Amino acid sequence: MTEPYAATFVTPLLADALLGRCRHAELARLLPHLSERTFEAGEQIFYCGSQADTAYLLLQGQAELRFPGGSQTMVESSLCGEEAGAGMADYLADAIAVTQIRALAIPRVKLAELLKTHPELRGDIQKLLLARSRGEAFLPTIADKPAPKTMDTGSWAEVIGWACAIVLPALVMWFGHGWGLQTNAVLFLAVFTATVVMWVFSLVDEYVPGLFALFAILVLGLAPPAQVLAGFASDGFFLAMSILGLGTVIVASGLSYRFLLWLLLKLPSHPFWQNLGLLATGFLLTPMVPSINGRVALVTPLMLDMLEILGLRAGGRAATRLAVTAFTGASLLSAIFLTSKSVNFVIFGLLPAQDQDLFQWLYWCFAALVAGVVMLALHLIACSLFFRSDEQPHFSRRQVAAQMQLLGRLKGREWAALFGIIAFMLGVATVSLHKIQPPWLALIILYAMLLFGFLRKNEFKEKIDWPFLMYLGGLIGITGGFNAVGLDKWLASHLAGLGGFMRGDLGLFLLALFGVLFVVRLAVPISATIVIAATVFMPLAQIHGVNPWIIGMAILILGEMWFFPYQCSYYVQFREIAGRHGVYDEKSFLRYNALMNGVKLLALYASLPYWKWMGLL
Repeated sequence: MTEPYAATFVTPLLADALLGRCRHAELARLLPHLSERTFEAGEQIFYCGSQADTAYLLLQGQAELRFPGGSQTMVESSLCGEEAGAGMADYLADAIAVTQIRALAIPRVKLAELLKTHPELRGDIQKLLLARSRGEAFLPTIADKPAPKTMDTGSWAEVIGWACAIVLPALVMWFGHGWGLQTNAVLFLAVFTATVVMWVFSLVDEYVPGLFALFAILVLGLAPPAQVLAGFASDGFFLAMSILGLGTVIVASGLSYRFLLWLLLKLPSHPFWQNLGLLATGFLLTPMVPSINGRVALVTPLMLDMLEILGLRAGGRAATRLAVTAFTGASLLSAIFLTSKSVNFVIFGLLPAQDQDLFQWLYWCFAALVAGVVMLALHLIACSLFFRSDEQPHFSRRQVAAQMQLLGRLKGREWAALFGIIAFMLGVATVSLHKIQPPWLALIILYAMLLFGFLRKNEFKEKIDWPFLMYLGGLIGITGGFNAVGLDKWLASHLAGLGGFMRGDLGLFLLALFGVLFVVRLAVPISATIVIAATVFMPLAQIHGVNPWIIGMAILILGEMWFFPYQCSYYVQFREIAGRHGVYDEKSFLRYNALMNGVKLLALYASLPYWKWMGLL
């Protein structure tokens, strides 16, 4: 490209306050469709009421806009004819060259393609048009544009992270054989170490390290491909994908918004009750949706709608409290109900036959009651203190009632979404009769939504969180590889020594279990941690005369502890949905979550007298 051409076309595009906010690749695609136009002083650029088929970026000279109402605006070195980008069929004013003008002509069709990926830019163009029609100045909301994530930030944390990702795997390979590991296990552990370091230091997006690990395991031949890639054909993957699809229909149809308006009308107008209503919604879904990821997908859009209706300040304490409430409602009581997640059935399957007959759904819940009540009570107290705020929601019952009236009766897509929810929950409740497992029930409902057009093609492509599903599939595949190279047995053999604590001092054992699981969870995913720990400690409990269900419940509750985002797949999903809107303060969220890890241990200690009263100890 010659310098004069660059000065004529490229430089003005990049310098423009509106178009310059687009990515360079997008502007490069626009460039072949631009043409240079010249207008003499007094010449008409376009007429009011004529077809708005072109926008003009003024490079030199001044133009005057004359609106039918009498207002006039001078335009210089800016976009003119913005009706072409604001969705208007015709120009709303006459544009006359005051001096000689050089301008870039931008076809309406190509400008519309550019703005499809920048809805906030289209909004600014509409605001620009409105301000000019009133004769007012307009300042584009450049601050609202999210800063792109770049890999070359030059921060010390990133330098240290990449150094660790190179050095630590090398150390594992150097010393690994001295730990009693086979060559495949050492190589896997080196790959796994690099993956965990990338997660800990957030060097790349969350799904990238998992895909790197799968690629390295396959290339090195460390585990069978069927086992490594099983994550993308697993029950968890299909259940998460299907629930995300159903959640998309629920949100897009407006059913979630309708439910939220109804909830706000029924609840007292106070932050405590509004948070409690959202919390209760997550709790009601817990025994019926056997996946925390699925519940997060259903509850998070409700939280976003509630934030918008209440008008809470993004990133403030009140908004962060609501985010914590939504996440907690979907996840806190997952160990209390047998049907709340698939790994609970692993614990159930490791129980002796007579205990399996005893710990059916109702008795399981009854035995875990004190732990659940303590966690819930301490959450309510800690959350109200931790996120104390004087911010009052801007909430009008009359306005909400008017919104409900405006929504009218349930529409077709809303009925479809409601049918999907009811069919899934009834299917889960009656799984013992029809023998169809929840993942395939959810997949049937997803297929029906696609078949009848309730979930549209663009929504299926754009609204479902595919990067999260890649992350989830990679995580399951890494767990499969972890087991295939024998690291699960190696880890189990090193943990078996803790069994002696159980009978002598169960309270001390719980503290030791907390410490062990804290260390293991730094590297091993939640489900794998729970399965490994349960496989080791539940048989030991039976040998030492301790009820294995108690040890299994402790592992379920403590196995979900996490401190860093990469440790928790459903938090990664929550952050993808809610965090991209910038609605909550993540640092406060993570500090509160660290506090709740201690609350889980307290809940187990509070349950010991209750379990003794029940005769389980």
